[in-house]
Amino acid sequence: MTMTLIPDTPTAPAAQLDLPALPVWVDRKTGADLVSRLLFPTTPRALETWPVTWRLLNGKASCETTELLAVAQAKIASAPLTRTARRQAA
Repeated sequence: MTMTLIPDTPTAPAAQLDLPALPVWVDRKTGADLVSRLLFPTTPRALETWPVTWRLLNGKASCETTELLAVAQAKIASAPLTRTARRQAA
């Protein structure tokens, strides 16, 4: 199964993500590294607040990779767009 990552700019090409090549379960540190590498910067501490189902496996909180990436995509889709420009000198 491949997942298309939607770019936040219309001119940027969509990245193809090969889900079978990724681990099925990831812990918070690995998940943060994965999201940071593929989508946007984040930390393992930030993932604690995400609405993801965490399971304790051998004493470590782990979640499914597909669910983690889906939540990350939803965060990108719901992020507000802002335009910034330099102020013109008067």
